[in-house]
Amino acid sequence: MAPHTPPETGQASCPWDLFECMEQLSQWIQKKTDSRVFCVTARLDTSLPPGGLEMLAEWAKKGLKMIQWHYPKILSQVPSSLLWQTAKTGIWNHVSGRTLFEKGPETVMARFVLNNPHVVHSFELPDDPTFFSSLNAYDTIAPLPGKPLWQTLSGPSDILSYLARYSVSHMARLRWNNGILISLGRDIVFHFQPPSDLPPGYLDKVCAMVGAGGSVDLAHVRSNLENAFLIGYAVENGVIVGNSCLKHPRPALVQRLKKVTGLNFSGFVERGYTSVRPEYRSLGVGRNLLEGLTARAGKYKVFSIIDEDNLATRKIARRNNTRKIATYFSEKTNKLMGVWMPEHMMPDIEKETE
Repeated sequence: MAPHTPPETGQASCPWDLFECMEQLSQWIQKKTDSRVFCVTARLDTSLPPGGLEMLAEWAKKGLKMIQWHYPKILSQVPSSLLWQTAKTGIWNHVSGRTLFEKGPETVMARFVLNNPHVVHSFELPDDPTFFSSLNAYDTIAPLPGKPLWQTLSGPSDILSYLARYSVSHMARLRWNNGILISLGRDIVFHFQPPSDLPPGYLDKVCAMVGAGGSVDLAHVRSNLENAFLIGYAVENGVIVGNSCLKHPRPALVQRLKKVTGLNFSGFVERGYTSVRPEYRSLGVGRNLLEGLTARAGKYKVFSIIDEDNLATRKIARRNNTRKIATYFSEKTNKLMGVWMPEHMMPDIEKETE
């Protein structure tokens, strides 16, 4: 199947603003009996009315496959929660509006769009063909094969045709690579090794992955990884797509945590330096790395420090029976941080349930 030949399917589009006309649209959807897929439009600076998310979920069952979000010239804040919630319902998010990138890729909204392909699934492509050449920090380590299928299509109507055949989660993973359609996430292999057993050059790649994540101070990354207890990494198509590790915490950190939390983490290992390529988020890479590392901790108990604003990592931790046991304010990051441990490793500490 060529990427420019969409499957034969009926389509219907709605020109209304979604949130201003929900009542009228609901009446139309209730009368809809055919199986055609359709899309609706909405502005990014609006919000869902009460019950709106449940309504969207019902519309998805009736054929709503895409929302075209129009990017206004002025946007006071990134509607990340709205886009996340919509994606969870199985609806494709497409952002239109060339002003999105007119100030380059470094604006807050542009960064969110480019770093969350599982939330903002597609967007109006810039005119400059070199725009993407240096956007993805992970591509400097090793680029993924091909490019997203949606980027080979002619626009939202063409994408919608494919969504009649593929689920949103599957469509988002499809890439066109030298005449072959491939799907990310099918053949991920997880490895757990001490640093001394890593293949040649892999420590450099893991260090680069941590740097590409952009969330940690890089001053001690290499030395910490060289002396880590265990490094976990995920590979597909010859490319590292995610990594994490169990490292021996520096004495200064153990002392600081004892001072601010009253807990002694001497003899523990710290899980950290987790980085997952944007294209592989929501595919269970972080969860499998956490499970694999914890299962191989041996004589050590494990703790991790998670930024209280990092909802995605906290969610992964909770799903893996890891619980927050303390919080403290970090002057270094100027943020509230949480200390987390696997439930089965904290028998003497009162468990906190969020």
